Amino acid sequence: MGARFRILAAAVLFAAALAAPLPAAVTILIINADDPGVGFNDPTPATPIGGNTGTTVGEQRLQAFQYAADLWGALLDSNAEIRIHAQFKPLDCTATDGTLGAAGPSEMLRDFPNAPEPNTWYAAALASALAGRDLLPGTDVAEIRAQFNSNIGTSGCLETDHWYYGLDSQHGDSIDLVTVLLHEFAHGLGFETVVDPTTGAEFMGVPDIFEKHILDDSTNTHWGAMTAPERQASTINTGAVAMDSPRVTAAVPTTLRNAPTLSITAPASIAGDVTVGTAAFGAPLTTAGVSGALVALEDPGDAAGPSTTDGCSAATNASAVAGHVALVDRGTCSFVQKALTAQAAGATALVVANNAAGTSVLGMAGSDSSITIVVVSVTQADGATLRQNLAAGVTVNLLLDPSRRSGADGAGRMLLYAPNPVVEGSSTSHWDTSAYPPLLMQPNLGSDLTHGVDLTLPLLQDLGWPAAAPPLPPGEPRGAVDAVEHGPEHPRVIGPRP
Repeated sequence: MGARFRILAAAVLFAAALAAPLPAAVTILIINADDPGVGFNDPTPATPIGGNTGTTVGEQRLQAFQYAADLWGALLDSNAEIRIHAQFKPLDCTATDGTLGAAGPSEMLRDFPNAPEPNTWYAAALASALAGRDLLPGTDVAEIRAQFNSNIGTSGCLETDHWYYGLDSQHGDSIDLVTVLLHEFAHGLGFETVVDPTTGAEFMGVPDIFEKHILDDSTNTHWGAMTAPERQASTINTGAVAMDSPRVTAAVPTTLRNAPTLSITAPASIAGDVTVGTAAFGAPLTTAGVSGALVALEDPGDAAGPSTTDGCSAATNASAVAGHVALVDRGTCSFVQKALTAQAAGATALVVANNAAGTSVLGMAGSDSSITIVVVSVTQADGATLRQNLAAGVTVNLLLDPSRRSGADGAGRMLLYAPNPVVEGSSTSHWDTSAYPPLLMQPNLGSDLTHGVDLTLPLLQDLGWPAAAPPLPPGEPRGAVDAVEHGPEHPRVIGPRP
C-alpha cells in the first residue's frame, strides 16, 4: 500500500473500515456552490441510509461529500485548510453511460516557499501543505473544484443506476458516491499530470511533479527529461508507462494479485499469454485456472440488435458451448447478461471480446450472485485473433499468473493508463486497467470498491504530501508563485458499459 510502510498499510486498512471518519490531521471544507433548491440544496425528502442522517437529497449529498473529505483529512497532514468548491449539476450523460463527476486543482503553483523542486508545478493543496501555510488565502477561494452529476437515474442519464449516499460501502448495484468522491478528491490533491496527452506539451513549458515520476520502460526515460514529441509517443505506449514511485512500488506486492491471464495453449501459431480484464461478478480467477476449448457462442439476435455473437439472447449452439469456454462480443446488452447467457448454455467460463479499438483491457462492472463462472475480457485485436483461429481448435486457460503482478511492469512498478488512442481526461492520470483487484484510481468505477485508498496514499506521499507540516514563522512571505486556473479534470465515468 520498511517500518514506515507497515504503518501506512495499517492506516489504509483502518480507513477502509471506518464507521466514522478519524479526527482530521488536515481540515477539508466543502464549499456549497449550488443555487437554492438544487444540488446540495435539493429539498426532496430522503430517508437516512447507511449512516447518512440527512433527511433531504441535498443534505445527504453534502454529508457524503464531507465524509469523503474527512477520510482524506485523516490520512494527510497540512497546516493549511483545504477548501473544495463543490456543485451537483447536470453533466454529460446518455441512457447507458455518462460522467459521474470531475474534480481537479483550481490552480497549479510553483516556486513557493519550501518548494521541494524549483520550476515545477504542484497542485494548490499540496503546495500549501509543503509551504506550511495557506497560499490561496480567503474563505471564498478553493484549492479544489468538483462537479458531480445530479441527473443520474433520470430519463436519458444512466437510467438504470442511481447514487448511493450511504457511508457504509453497502451500495449493492448502486453507484457509491463516497468512493467516487475519494477518487476525484485525489485528483484535486495532486494525482494527475497537466501534460497535454495529445501533444506531449508541458503546461506553460514547465514540468509538474506527477510528470517527473512517470517513466517510459521502453526508453528508460522520465517524462521530465523528454521532449514534447517523446512524451506524446509515450502517452500511448500501452503497458510500458510506469510510475517511478518508491512507496507505491514497495506496496505493490501486498496490494496487487497475480496477473489475470488468458494462456493460449493451441494452436501453436498463436500460443502465448494475453492480459485480460476482469469482472466484478462471477467466480474469481485462480492460479490453477479454468482450461478448455474456446467456442464461439451463437445466438439468434434480438430486438436490440441483429448481432448473433454478442450473447444477448439464448444460445442457439448450447450443445457446442456446454463444457467449454465461451467467446462473445461486447455490445448491445450488459456484461452480466452475457455471462448469464453463457452460463445457461453450460459454459465453464466466458471471454468477452471488446468491440472498440484500443490497447487496454476492460474491467467489467455489474452484480449478480447467481453467476458462478469466470468472466474475463480481451481487446478487440486479441478477440479477432481468437475468432480467426477457432477452426484450427483454440484451447485456453484462464488463470492468475503467479510470475506477474497485475498492473505492474517487470520491475514491479505500477503501470499508468496509456491507451492507444488517447482517452481525454483519463490517459496517464490513472492506474492501468490491468490492475487487479480494482483500484481507486483506475479510470472506470469498479462496483466492488469500498472506501479504502489502496495505492493512492503512498503515491500522494511520493509527490510530497508531508507526514507533518511545520508552520512557517509569522509573516513569512508567500514568495514567487505562478498560478493558473486549471478547473475540474479527469471525469469519473461509470462502466465500461456494454
